[in-house]
Amino acid sequence: MGLLECASGASVWRGYDYYIENKVLSFKKEENGYYTATVSGSSKSPYMVELHLDHPRKSKCNCPHANGKRIICKHMVAVYFSIFPDEAKRFYNEAMVYEEEQEKRQELIYENVRRYVSKMKKSELQYALLELLFDGPDWQYDHFVRENGLDEEWR
Repeated sequence: MGLLECASGASVWRGYDYYIENKVLSFKKEENGYYTATVSGSSKSPYMVELHLDHPRKSKCNCPHANGKRIICKHMVAVYFSIFPDEAKRFYNEAMVYEEEQEKRQELIYENVRRYVSKMKKSELQYALLELLFDGPDWQYDHFVRENGLDEEWR
């Protein structure tokens, strides 16, 4: 499993941001598959990163998130993208394609729901609304009551 697959989605995106923002101050290939690097972050001094590409969980960073843990942090991801800028481009392009597909899927679902609701009978709509209000989250019920002035007689 590669480094990106071992990282959380949040770490990959933040690492990509760090890469784009040029927060990787330096990196050096020590031996095949092993790199050291410095990355600027939220502390005054840069974070020290050791990247083991053959065994990503052996990678290290002295940031609070990863220090002493087998976690792939945003600093490690930023270094990875700095070493392999084509991988950064590939990651971003794949993410944009996925996002576009998700938007299209959501539009299709929205249209299907709209069509379905427009064909419902009044009694079915009333039942569905009551079910959503009584079985849904409390904020949804409270919002409906406030927006429609249904609590005014208790004031």
